[in-house]
Amino acid sequence: MRSLVFEGNTWAAYEELRQKDQRLHKSLCRVIKEMLRDDPSTGTGKPEPLKHSLSGLWSRRISQQDRVIYKYDEKYVYIFAIGGHYDQLQS
Repeated sequence: MRSLVFEGNTWAAYEELRQKDQRLHKSLCRVIKEMLRDDPSTGTGKPEPLKHSLSGLWSRRISQQDRVIYKYDEKYVYIFAIGGHYDQLQS
């Protein structure tokens, strides 16, 4: 099982989401648990590799408009952003 690393200000975004929107937070937790247990490139939230300037990162939906942006290796899943679509992400 992989470990989780929050990069930059993503822990603050996680905590803010936990306080403001419990339903969305629950969805995010479910997606994170799945990424840690299974292959982070498959599963819930339509995981997709990002392109262009975000190449090397992945995106998963946690709601219709909210995403979690991450990358992973053998030991870790790194969370880079939580929030709205790519140009509005909180990181």
